[in-house]
Amino acid sequence: LAGRYHRMTTPAKPSPTSSPRETAASSDRLALWITYLNIVLYALCYQLQRPVEPFLVEALSHKAGDDGATSISQRYGQLNSFFSAIQTVGSPLVGIMLDRIGIRYASALVFLASTISYAILAKSTDLTLLFISKIPTALQHAFLVAQATAATTTRGDAAARAQALGRMTTAYTIGATIGPALGGYLVDTLGDLYLGARLAVVGSLFSVFLSLWFLPNVSQPNNSNKNHPVRSQSFLEDLKKSGEMAMRSSLWPLLVVKVLGGVSASMLSTAMPLVLTQNLKFDSSQLGMNMSSSMFAVAAFGAVAMAPLASHVGPAGMARIGLLCRALLETTLASIVSTASGNDLHGVLRVAFVSILYALSSHALATGLTTQTTGVVDKTEQGALLGLEHGLFSLARIGAPPLSTYLLSKGSFWYVAGACSLIDL
Repeated sequence: LAGRYHRMTTPAKPSPTSSPRETAASSDRLALWITYLNIVLYALCYQLQRPVEPFLVEALSHKAGDDGATSISQRYGQLNSFFSAIQTVGSPLVGIMLDRIGIRYASALVFLASTISYAILAKSTDLTLLFISKIPTALQHAFLVAQATAATTTRGDAAARAQALGRMTTAYTIGATIGPALGGYLVDTLGDLYLGARLAVVGSLFSVFLSLWFLPNVSQPNNSNKNHPVRSQSFLEDLKKSGEMAMRSSLWPLLVVKVLGGVSASMLSTAMPLVLTQNLKFDSSQLGMNMSSSMFAVAAFGAVAMAPLASHVGPAGMARIGLLCRALLETTLASIVSTASGNDLHGVLRVAFVSILYALSSHALATGLTTQTTGVVDKTEQGALLGLEHGLFSLARIGAPPLSTYLLSKGSFWYVAGACSLIDL
């Protein structure tokens, strides 16, 4: 009996038949699931601010004595442009850090930067502090870390990589579905424009803990040799290598498409909140629900349809379908906005429906392009590639917001939608 009791209460030893491949697969799954959770928190914290930001810019502009709608639109465009400029500087550095210090510490630094940004935002009582709050976002690239995790844990399997990237986007959209609706609700019910930022500080700190406690270094999932030599290249050498990588014949056409697609998406995303709040008189809850409905649709699509779509039409086909659908939907959205008569339910529902279709098209485009680019570089270059991509995408968004607000001030939303449609085609 004593022997039987001892056998029952002694923890089971690892199976001697467990192979290194099974151990690595288990580590890969853990890294992916922790990353999914981090991305949910990252999106939730970031998207809490999205429906609030136009109203915060308006309130701080009024406080500074800038009361005109054109002036407010320009301030909003300048804020988005400044944010993109900061991210352009930081994203290649995050990509290099992924290759040099690993997923664990790069992820922790990303979320620490988010914590600092939201802490400053929570204290932004004037436009200067609002702009300063964007400076720490130079390292706020959690989705880049997530993409690197997906690329390094799927071990060269294109279908598995597409599925993991789709799930990463799904994780983001789960948080992004809750974030705008919650952010708009908090403003409408409590009248506090800064509560979302304070909540985001707590969420980002939790992700710092998750990253340090659970995530592996980038080399661990792919390399069983724990004594892998540390790279001795400088950051400048790494940046030069990233530039050389961008010029490869297998990469630069895809990167050009990403940049042009980023310009179009940034122009539309800058104009839409302004048009909906100023022309259609959306309040913060309606703006938040419009954003959330699009994100929810993308989450559902990514969870069940991304892998079958990738297998059926391939990554290149997904990108082409996404571009064509976006071009059509941009003009459709302009038609709806121009014919809507104020803040009526029918107009709100039509805007939400077309916004959902546009978000799905953008999701297919982004996943298709990223699946292609990560498939044509070596595993040791994944972090640098993703940093380069995010840097180029942020660079594209520097000039897009001012251009979008300029077209709005000189004409109508048709000008913006027409320009976006031409770019996507």
